[in-house]
Amino acid sequence: MKRILFVCGTGGITSAIAEKKVADACKDADIPVTTVRCIPTSVSSNLDNIDLIVSTTFLSGDYPVEVVNALSLITGIGTEAVLETIISKLQ
Repeated sequence: MKRILFVCGTGGITSAIAEKKVADACKDADIPVTTVRCIPTSVSSNLDNIDLIVSTTFLSGDYPVEVVNALSLITGIGTEAVLETIISKLQ
């Protein structure tokens, strides 16, 4: 089971949209996932057992796991490339 932390400015709508698209792609790739959502100031306190951070907003700082910029999941431009990147990092 992979754990993904989704981050957006308010921890709500954009992270929920990204979460749905990534969860669907993971299901198609037979990768079981658990997801968590938060705001940028809460990332550090939500890193326990996280395998990947998927963010639709700017994140500064260093984290012990990779961060994927997923704004394209909201804009629709480059969605497939970002989903492929996320899947490859989770495999």
